[in-house]
Amino acid sequence: MTAPQGVLPLNFRKLDFAARRAALERVYGAGACGLGGMEEAAENRVDLMVEAAVGSLPLPLGLATGFLIDGSSYDLPLATEEASVIAAATYAAQLIRSEGGFSTWASDPVMRAQVFLEGVSPGGELELRGRGAEIGKELEILLGSMRLRGGGYRGLELERVSETGLLRVSILVDVRDAMGANVLNGAAEGMAGSLERLSGGSRLMCILSNDARDRRAGARFEIPAGRLRRGAFSGEEAARRIELASLLAQSDPERAVTHNKGVMNGITALALATGNDTRALEAAVHYWAGRGGSYRGVTTFRRVGEALEGTIELPLALGTVGGSVGLQPAAALSLRILRGPDGRGLCRIAAALGLAQNFAALFALVTEGIQSGHMRLHGRKGGSGE
Repeated sequence: MTAPQGVLPLNFRKLDFAARRAALERVYGAGACGLGGMEEAAENRVDLMVEAAVGSLPLPLGLATGFLIDGSSYDLPLATEEASVIAAATYAAQLIRSEGGFSTWASDPVMRAQVFLEGVSPGGELELRGRGAEIGKELEILLGSMRLRGGGYRGLELERVSETGLLRVSILVDVRDAMGANVLNGAAEGMAGSLERLSGGSRLMCILSNDARDRRAGARFEIPAGRLRRGAFSGEEAARRIELASLLAQSDPERAVTHNKGVMNGITALALATGNDTRALEAAVHYWAGRGGSYRGVTTFRRVGEALEGTIELPLALGTVGGSVGLQPAAALSLRILRGPDGRGLCRIAAALGLAQNFAALFALVTEGIQSGHMRLHGRKGGSGE
């Protein structure tokens, strides 16, 4: 099978291990990145990354092939222990690519640094609100290096936390291609003294927020219902059932938890493969899913005429520089396979992947069943989950 230019053949997963390695070397020059070195006990590197290191816990690194995202073909590196994840993502991607693939979007990568102040009187709060321009100028100086990269200070928000009386000062920062933790924490701590002086209060703590509501990404695809025929189910009936399952995840929080876990199967695996913070990522997505007081699915599937449309929108704080990216050869290789995306580009890819992963799971669930579908791999290899 001929591969699109610059990507692996669409039958990649059917090759044996040696043939997959050879294809990876041929297409991406993986040997230059030290693929073998990823599997060695990199003692010095592990000791740099965590305290009291005694070794490492390898995860399988595989590739979901055949993704067509915004007109370009991609192979997606996924680090996961769950047997069905890569097979399901690949199946969905190759079905959807034949109908035009995924279209995606991503907002600017704005995150929040927060200073919590206690003992701030109403007058002190009013003083802070009136000094926004002065505070902004000081922040611009603190964030000068980020500003040179196109990011920097984007605004200030104040809110009284009623249960504690604390004043929460949120500093909005465009962190560009970084996840942004160090930049955000530095901004919060750097501004704390000025905020205390202007408000008359005292700091309780300074810390970034992993609530990434301002840093969202989304994806969409559309596929003719007739392409969804499976077993005893016509394509139109399969589309109807997928739409109903989507509505269920919007109205039943207990179902939504597992629905969203299916979305994160792929996104978390991509985050691991690229050296990103999976705990922050998961926390932000699940908080977003519960906004408004009811936990809901982050994807939506609906019939549009004779087609099924799938959409996703969720917060994604993914970076391509800093953190563990520069320390892990596997992360460097993964970003090379993705052709060096910037932060927003990686978020767009992740959104398409999450939608594909969820579509594959729902398609199996409402037709042949999860055990007869991609969960068959778990029966052989030992795993669980949607």
